Amino acid sequence: MEIRGKYNTAHIFTDNIDEAALSQIYNMLNIPCFDNCRIAIMSDVHLGKGSVVGFTMTFNNFVNPSVVGVDIGCGIIAYNIGQQKINLKKFDHFIHSKIPAGSQVHDKSNKSNKQYSKETNQFEKVINKVASNEHQRILLSIGTLGGGNHFIELDKDEKHNIWLVIHTGSRNFGLQVCNYHQQIAKQRLKNEFKGAGAYHGIEYLALDNGGEEYLHDMDIAQKYAELNREVIAKTIIEEFFSLKLNNCEKISSIHNYINFKDNIVRKGAISAHKGEPVIIPLNMRDGCIIGKGNKLWNFSAPHGAGRILRRSESRELLSLEEYQETMKGIYSSCINRQTLDESPMVYKDSNEIQKLIAETVTIESIIKPIYNFKG
Repeated sequence: MEIRGKYNTAHIFTDNIDEAALSQIYNMLNIPCFDNCRIAIMSDVHLGKGSVVGFTMTFNNFVNPSVVGVDIGCGIIAYNIGQQKINLKKFDHFIHSKIPAGSQVHDKSNKSNKQYSKETNQFEKVINKVASNEHQRILLSIGTLGGGNHFIELDKDEKHNIWLVIHTGSRNFGLQVCNYHQQIAKQRLKNEFKGAGAYHGIEYLALDNGGEEYLHDMDIAQKYAELNREVIAKTIIEEFFSLKLNNCEKISSIHNYINFKDNIVRKGAISAHKGEPVIIPLNMRDGCIIGKGNKLWNFSAPHGAGRILRRSESRELLSLEEYQETMKGIYSSCINRQTLDESPMVYKDSNEIQKLIAETVTIESIIKPIYNFKG
């Protein structure tokens, strides 16, 4: 499917897209900052804040803080920890006691760990600029999961190896970076267009007029998100499983970021270059796809299955009993009304996603969950 606007054309790799998402894409194509680039929309597309989720574009001379979004650097990391006999109740207790979730943060900062002092030092300057009043809390958030669709999962592959899968991002730091630069962009466009406010929350910055500064701060937030996942993984793998993190096979797929190697902007989409290992979560019942990328679709792939129900709709239309039934056989202490909006039923059909991504990802295996923890 293609949509043509005033400044560009978007290639959409699914016909299963609602009117709200189509309208959002069309509005973006009528904004000049989306000129002179290739836009490809992934098969898990749905309405998002600032941009549809599943959006990719080749980089041009403008940056849009709201397109990358507030959870800068959010992504999935997976470690193969081999064949393990796991007491899931004991593991669940470990996760609850060691990995803060929701709005919780650590009591003692990981900054005290010399191993991470170099990383945290580079965060300090940007934190002090965009959110000085949140300085301590942002540092205490390293190694925390957050909430919403973020999760920790144990999955089993066809060889009975266990994979630790972690989905989280830059926590409040990414939000502060986005909001700081979005306000600058909003004010500059307001001055330029005399308060017209024509760009509906997708205000942009030219590279030579604030854009470079955003790219720098966004890159720091991406590094923060990467460290956040690594600290969680290290805590679990080394303290619970008594393994060395660096000895485990690793796959990492980031989905809210700008990749400076291939110059592609991705919002709810992952890098999928030819031969590149990728991991794509489907839902908390059906597990994750492990595969390798091809060159199509802007060298990108969907970051997940994509929502078909908004959070408010899911609470109105779905029942806890249905949720509990569909999760039978998977250990989780999080199957309750608070996580109903993350139940498998709120996402697109897993089989549909597998068929749609065949052009851009070679599926090698689908790992199945035995444990799931939602933030």
